[in-house]
Amino acid sequence: MGALLQSRDSGDRSGQGAPISWGSRASLFLGHADSCYGADEGLPLSSIPLSYDALTSRRHHKGRPSILPSSEETAALLELEKEDLFTKDAWEGMLKISDYVKYVEGLEAVEDGEHNCVDNRLLLEKAWQVVANEFYDCKGRFSQAAWAGQLLQTLQDAGGCLHTRSQTYTALKAMMASLGDRYTEFLLPSQFRQALRRPQPIERDYLEAQFTGVGVQLGEHSRGQGWIVDGCLAESPAEEAGILQGDLITEIDGYPTDSLTRADMVSLLRGPSSSGLILTVSREGLSHTRAVYMERRPLPQPPIKEANILLDSNKRPTQYVRMHYVSSSATRQMASLLRRGQKDDVAGFILDLRNNPGQPIAQTVRNQEVIDNVWVAGDLSSEVFPQQPAQLTTKPVVILVNSGTASAAEVLTGALHDNHRATVVGQKTFGKGVVQFYFPMDDAGSGLKVTVSKYLGPTGYDISRNGGITPDITCNDYPHGGLLTASDDRCIAAALRLIQAAS
Repeated sequence: MGALLQSRDSGDRSGQGAPISWGSRASLFLGHADSCYGADEGLPLSSIPLSYDALTSRRHHKGRPSILPSSEETAALLELEKEDLFTKDAWEGMLKISDYVKYVEGLEAVEDGEHNCVDNRLLLEKAWQVVANEFYDCKGRFSQAAWAGQLLQTLQDAGGCLHTRSQTYTALKAMMASLGDRYTEFLLPSQFRQALRRPQPIERDYLEAQFTGVGVQLGEHSRGQGWIVDGCLAESPAEEAGILQGDLITEIDGYPTDSLTRADMVSLLRGPSSSGLILTVSREGLSHTRAVYMERRPLPQPPIKEANILLDSNKRPTQYVRMHYVSSSATRQMASLLRRGQKDDVAGFILDLRNNPGQPIAQTVRNQEVIDNVWVAGDLSSEVFPQQPAQLTTKPVVILVNSGTASAAEVLTGALHDNHRATVVGQKTFGKGVVQFYFPMDDAGSGLKVTVSKYLGPTGYDISRNGGITPDITCNDYPHGGLLTASDDRCIAAALRLIQAAS
């Protein structure tokens, strides 16, 4: 599916939203991103060498290490690199980093004998450095100067010393939150292992317990009201009850949720299989709340569900395929179903991507100049795609989407739509067309998840900037517990009409 999209960082690293680009000599401020993992399978990527490695390697200043240059080297660089060679934002960022270096060199009394202070400061600098090198802001708000100032402010707020690892982790979470990107975050060691699918044995039972419940995915806390639903797992009790992305949970079993933490909410939503709970839910545009009874159950998530739906009185079938999430296994199953349907001469295909959160499906390839290669359908690198993708079917295709259709599911929708191979039916999609990488930190296993680039459709359509993909035909319905008839689901009915008209 990655063959159907373009992966671009923005094309202009000096423009709005681009990561810091301060020139070859000035890159000493940015250091060296040792390694990172592609968000698809946690695969290690090559190191990214930047110029002036000798200056950016860890040095000792009176016995204390730093990954940044000394104040003397900083002053020499600022004299060497004239202001008119940089954007105003980049130059101000350089000046703020100079202030940070001077501040750190003045911490001799604070850091003497405090090895934890040094180690924790280095962790802070490493995280800052990764973001400075790699972060991409699809909304164009990222400021080089502001991010440079954030490093100094964070250390000053700690009084010049982060004494404990817990204090450092809290500071790192706050730094990442200051970027205003919901997908860029600091991950604790246990979270980082889970993200890379490498849980320790003691964590496996916890992960399995996450999939016994009602299938509600929590979003943000709405102060004074409750918790916003970010989405529902496919074919979960919550989806079957008609809970939608954007709904507000105001009570659980009659207990107000406004004062509950996220951990409290998760604890109440989970429980023994077959046990019941009542969610009180409000929805924008409705003047009343509704109480919904659901029973908790295990929530296995096979990637694909498929069935034949009779198109007309002649019993001609349409192939219905629901993709719960995007993965290499789902891709293989999808290809097999399309080939089989083509051979069986079905009338067409309904691809149901509603509430499909996607999965990162490709990693951005970088060369020595840290410039992203662009993958374009029809002109794909033989190293990445040894064989060009072939057309699997000539039958009509209708894609069903809603506000829970996100990430790789949106990329797939946009690729088929832009290539005039599918009609899109449903609601506007979620609007996540950006890519994240995972970067390990130099401690006991923590890491960063950082937005590094975005996807564009074949026509150049920007999923994130446009807030999602607008369907060709609007239909407001949800999957009804896996029932697959037109009378149960208005969107399936609309898709069948389109296939009948095209066949």
